[in-house]
Formats: sequence, C-alpha cells, structure tokens
Amino acid sequence: MQKREKYEYLFGEYLNHPKIKETKNYSHHGINRYDHSYRVGLHTYNITKVLHLNYESATKAAILHDFFLDEVDSKNAYKKLKDHPNVAVENSKKYFNINEMEEDIIKKHMFPITFSPPKYIEGWIVDIVDDYISVYERVVSISKRLQFNINFIIIITFICKLF
Repeated sequence: MQKREKYEYLFGEYLNHPKIKETKNYSHHGINRYDHSYRVGLHTYNITKVLHLNYESATKAAILHDFFLDEVDSKNAYKKLKDHPNVAVENSKKYFNINEMEEDIIKKHMFPITFSPPKYIEGWIVDIVDDYISVYERVVSISKRLQFNINFIIIITFICKLF
C-alpha cells in the first residue's frame, strides 16, 4: 500500500466526513480549504511516522486545523487568521472526539500569530508543515494566474499582428 493510500485508509473517517468535505466550498491560499488540509495532513503523517512520533494525533489535528466553515475576505482576514484555530477546535469537538494533544495542535498551529507556542513536538511539525504548504499553494496559485495572463497576452499580440 502506498503512503497516500495508507493515509486515506487510516484517516478516511475525517477526510470523508460530510462537514469536512464542506470545506471544499471555501478558498484557501488559492485552492480550496479541503485540499489544503489534506496536504498538511499527508505531509504531517509522513514526517511524524518517520520520526516515530504520535502520528495518529498529529495527522488528525493537521486534517482538522482549518476546520471552519466560512469564507475569509479582506475585511475579516486578520480576525480570521487569529480566531480560526479556536473555531476549528469547537467544530472538531462538535463532530469528533479530540484529545488534549490534538486540541493543543489545532489551537496553536498559527504560532506566533496566536502567541502561544505548541506544547508538543507534533504541534511544531503541524505548524511548520502548514506554513510550508501555505507558501507552496500561494506560489502555485499565483504562477497559474501569471501563466494564464502571459498566454492571454501572447494570443492577443499574435491576433493584433495579423491585422
């Protein structure tokens, strides 16, 4: 079984939950929030498994770290940035059983914005993986838009030269 298949098998309860799937409807770093959380969970799983850490709690928390069901816009961006970990914890408790470590990881995944550092090494890993994945997703999103714009300019230039 491949790593991705094993990840999906072990954490399917969360990945396939209807409320988690709703996060596909919200944009996040240029993609949807579900894909972002899936990616953070997968990388967290791989890293914590190799390091022989508590990969179950770390991965579950990574999947749930952005479990909030509303859109972020320019008017509420800073407030959401700061407050969404608490909303994600509330939603996680509402739909799943989460332990102390998972709650801490979800609450503190935005350190230093949330001011409190993670209590567990697994929390540091989720925090760093989330930051890395967020930058990657933003760069890919921007480059796709840039590529579209460049292609559009080339086509328009070519059409103009025909006339």
